[in-house]
Amino acid sequence: MQKKFFGLFLSLGVPVIYMLFVNPMFVKPAVDEPFSTLIGFSLFWGLAILVLFFTRTVEALPLTSIGWRPLTWKSVLTAIGLGILLSLLVPALTLLVGAIIPQTNSGTVTEVVSSHSWWILILSIITAGVTEEILFRGYSLERLTEITGSKWISGIISLMFFIAVHATGWNLTHLIGVVLPLGAILTSIYFWQRNLLFVIIVHTVIDFPLIIMATLS
Repeated sequence: MQKKFFGLFLSLGVPVIYMLFVNPMFVKPAVDEPFSTLIGFSLFWGLAILVLFFTRTVEALPLTSIGWRPLTWKSVLTAIGLGILLSLLVPALTLLVGAIIPQTNSGTVTEVVSSHSWWILILSIITAGVTEEILFRGYSLERLTEITGSKWISGIISLMFFIAVHATGWNLTHLIGVVLPLGAILTSIYFWQRNLLFVIIVHTVIDFPLIIMATLS
């Protein structure tokens, strides 16, 4: 049990501590862009690799225990299709919630795209799609379900940490209108497929329009 809790600290606790405290208090004031962003990317990749290593060596479990399974071409195409459909929901959800909670100028998709280079956005999409799914879906959902015996409880706990990690980079409208519902949907998709690669593809495709926006701008 102690191993599981330590693994959860790596997958959930460390990212939140970094994004809510270490990054805004120490990294951003001292390090200019794009290097401060690259430090964050490096941390998430390091944690994702560490969690995979932890699963195989310390827990002595196969990566299938966190959903790492091969995909068929049919599954790949299904994941891409779901990602496209969900990406179309983003502007609709933003408009819907924006009618209730007025958006600020900071922390919007437009502001994020305009303030970063295209290559940073590409790295961001790949980093989020791969590392966030390993940390917040594959490992955390499987271990929390083993501990609590409930998919609902494990899903809610993981989702809370997922939202917290995005709290400093996005405004309230985006958090409530996009991060919350899409995080819940990605959680549901993982429990449906129990396949980490499937949900990685879905997440990556959802974020892909950022590249298109950057190209157009």
